[in-house]
Amino acid sequence: MPESAAERDLRRLRTLYRALGDETRLRVIGLMAEVGPLPVRELSARIGLSQPLISWHLRILRLAGIIDTQRQGREVICRLRTAAFEELHDAEGRLVGGTAGVVTVAEAPGTVPDVN
Repeated sequence: MPESAAERDLRRLRTLYRALGDETRLRVIGLMAEVGPLPVRELSARIGLSQPLISWHLRILRLAGIIDTQRQGREVICRLRTAAFEELHDAEGRLVGGTAGVVTVAEAPGTVPDVN
């Protein structure tokens, strides 16, 4: 059965919120927003975390579509995807605007659909 637009929105929101729900990842995003694309080793130094730990956080951000990575020689450059925040804003707008299509006919008014 194909996924509805509402289900896609809910899944996308959950993925983005989970990725954004960590202070370290928010600091990484803020740094890249201010400075621009950065190599992993520089992100590690500026944030003050080991390279393996910063890489773990970057993997979560990459899988959520918040950053892109590109190998340049021996380094991996991380770039913020501002389009991810436009997607987030649009999906949130549909959700809180009541146009997401979350409620189905089978649900009683006033119930909250399960998004797990």
